[in-house]
Parts: sequence; structure tokens; C-alpha cells
Amino acid sequence: MLNGLFSGLRLKVRVAPPPYSWGFGNVESRMNVFHLASQTVAYDVPGDLVEVGCAEGHSSVVIQAVLEEEARGRKRFHVYDSFEGLPEPALTDAMDGVYGKGDMAAPLERFESNFRRAGLDVRPVIHRGWFEATIPSELPDRISFAMIDCDLYSSTAHVLPAVYARMSPGAIGMFGVYYDAEVYRCENIPGTYASPGVKRATDEFFADKPERVSVLYANEYSNGYFRKQ
Repeated sequence: MLNGLFSGLRLKVRVAPPPYSWGFGNVESRMNVFHLASQTVAYDVPGDLVEVGCAEGHSSVVIQAVLEEEARGRKRFHVYDSFEGLPEPALTDAMDGVYGKGDMAAPLERFESNFRRAGLDVRPVIHRGWFEATIPSELPDRISFAMIDCDLYSSTAHVLPAVYARMSPGAIGMFGVYYDAEVYRCENIPGTYASPGVKRATDEFFADKPERVSVLYANEYSNGYFRKQ
């Protein structure tokens, strides 16, 4: 339709799909990633950036682009994933009835392909394996920004204490899914991701901490974040 409209005006225009499109996640959640990661770089918070649960790498592409534009080699970016999907859910996750073994699978080849399509030459440091094998042993000593997207209670409960302990004052932690129905009700939006185990593990961890997790709007997603004191 648009091609026909422009041809009537005798303009040589061809409407084509963009070379890069989102998979897991959406534009709103990626905007949240961009703004929070950019803050930590702009204010020079000490430490590297990490993403735990990177899947196909759509958030990773945003974070790496921020580093290339603003950090210019001063920081490193680490990503962690099994690239085999979720592990066998523990009892507390199985009772939620949301995820099963192998869900959210994204092969490493797809992760690397998304970086090529985004035109990014630099790759993050990839830590392949189950979180119990890579965290905390392969975390950087200091962290300035952490994207935690573990989907399950058991995985979040394992990862969050280790990441939090390495976060510098002023560092930002973001949760890929943090759904609080008292703040934002989105269960009627098609494709909504609730991941109840993530909120349960997160709230338990922060019960005796000075920080509080705030909800960020992300349409069918609902992100959360905190700033380390």
C-alpha cells in the first residue's frame, strides 16, 4: 500500500522490514534496559555489566550497544545462559505451573546471529552452562549493572544473592520479569509474562535489605529494578 502511494508521487521508495527485530521481550522493556544501563555508564559506577539469562540476546544487543557508544572499552559485559532452555523445575516452580524443562530455549548460534544482524562487532564474554556451575564462580569482582532474567524461583534465589554481593554502591539491578498486580494489572494483555517465582524469590531476598524493588511498565511484560545503596 505504501509502495503504491509513493509510486503515485513518482518517488523511488521501497518499504522494507528493518534488518533487526525483537524476539523475546518488546520495545518498552528494551527502552528500560537502555535507560538503566546508560545511567550506570554515564555516572561511572564501578564495575562491569552482567546479564544472567540472556536467551537470544535481545537485551544483550542493547547493553553492548550502550557500552560501545558510551563506555569505549572501559567496561566489560558478561552474559550467562545454558542456551538449552530452563532446567527441570524444582518443586516450588513446578507448583506454579508456568514453565517446564526446556522452555525459553535459545541456541548460542541464534544469540551470535542476533549480534551480527544488529551490526555489533564486539561480543560480550559468554559464560555457557547452568547457573549453579557459573555463578558465583564466573562473576566479575565488581558489578555496575545487572540484568537478571531467570524465570524461576530456584534460579533467581541462587543468582540474586551472588550478584547483589558484588554490586557497587549506585549499581542498578533490573529484573526481566517482575509482575506486581497491586501496581500494574496486565493479566488481560495477550502474551503477558508473570513468572510468579521471580517476584517471590526477589521479595524474600529484599525483606531485610535497605533497597526496594520498583515496578517498570513494559506493556505485556512488567520489569523491576533497584539501586544498590
